[in-house]
Amino acid sequence: MTGAHEQRDMAGKEEHVRSMRRTVKKSLWMSKDEEWDLKQKAQAACLTESEFIRQRIAGYTPPQQIDDRFWRAMDLIREFADRIDAIAMEADKPTQAIAVMAEAKKWRMFQNAIEMEFLRPKRGDG
Repeated sequence: MTGAHEQRDMAGKEEHVRSMRRTVKKSLWMSKDEEWDLKQKAQAACLTESEFIRQRIAGYTPPQQIDDRFWRAMDLIREFADRIDAIAMEADKPTQAIAVMAEAKKWRMFQNAIEMEFLRPKRGDG
């Protein structure tokens, strides 16, 4: 890049950083029930109340904190895929090993899809 291009890119990055700075303070009135609801929902999502409100304004519904049952289930899927991989390493023919490893990959993709569904904030009302 030339010097002019680099300066333009840096100016653009600096402008983006400036636009992301939080310089406006908002205060609002709410009922005790609304306050309690906000506190509970923010805690359930492991967020501060401010971050919870920001995500809602941005159109996201933060997921609630997942309990230990979810993580135990994910660990079981991971162990299952690991055992499938171990079996593949003991296969007699390379084609068998490849087929078994492909099955393990499907289980890992399944696990990733579940985690994304439950852990990623959702767009839209919720």
